[in-house]
Amino acid sequence: MRSEALRNIKTMRQVKTGHDLARSRRAKTTNSLSRTEEEAAHLLSLTDRRIEQILAKETKRSAAMEASINKSRGRVLKAREKLAATINKNRALTELRYQLQKARWEGKKPTLAKAETPTPKPNLHQVELKY
Repeated sequence: MRSEALRNIKTMRQVKTGHDLARSRRAKTTNSLSRTEEEAAHLLSLTDRRIEQILAKETKRSAAMEASINKSRGRVLKAREKLAATINKNRALTELRYQLQKARWEGKKPTLAKAETPTPKPNLHQVELKY
């Protein structure tokens, strides 16, 4: 015998929202009932003369919004990178301090690799004063 447990489950693609139902149904008004098919087709074919202008304005607005969102995402990424650099620096400092403290407790001299310091370049525009 076949199971009927999962037989009547509908997916999201099969479920229609109230908005979809309202779009598919047209209201039957007295005016719409008295129209001929030719008149209805003619009324549906009419468009606003400024539709191209309106669509161009909407396209511009959408592009500006997208650019704003991308700029905001860039700022967030930059802030995250700065925060990550600070966190990594603090972790390295904490590890170094832990090693120094451990070496002091054990009575040893710390053997840590020193960071290379750049050698200062002589300033050619500086004059040495002799008294």
